[in-house]
Amino acid sequence: MSAKLARFILTENLNRLAKWIRLLGYDAVLYKSISFHNLKRIAAKDRRIILTRDRKHLIYAETDKIILIKSTEHLKQLKEIEDVLVLREELFFTRCILCNKLLYAISGAKIKHLVPEYIYKNHSNFKVCRKCGRIYWRGTHYQKMLKTVKEVFNN
Repeated sequence: MSAKLARFILTENLNRLAKWIRLLGYDAVLYKSISFHNLKRIAAKDRRIILTRDRKHLIYAETDKIILIKSTEHLKQLKEIEDVLVLREELFFTRCILCNKLLYAISGAKIKHLVPEYIYKNHSNFKVCRKCGRIYWRGTHYQKMLKTVKEVFNN
């Protein structure tokens, strides 16, 4: 499994983990109410690594590109997949944590009416998701998440 090209598909009970994988810049899709057969099919077609908490999936996986997640806590789950991740800070916060699409830079003037005034006045770099329209900026939430990532991976 190539860490540089790692793309993930997660079973629905790993929603919080999916968000953190996306935060790191990785492509992580999450399907709700999908059969494992269809999950395997999509994983094979898109060359994705399956992440699951369900042991029975290991039996029926028919692939080595599956990782059984043991922890129930999302940050410990993130640590469990450390071996398939290449942490590059320039990739952090490049995907929407909700819908997995790549973010693009947008001028503050274009989103001025969409963010609180104090955010607009105190930040100049904004990104937006092409799919859901969510707007991102490097505020205190960004700093807290970055600190958490560094703590999880001990760097």
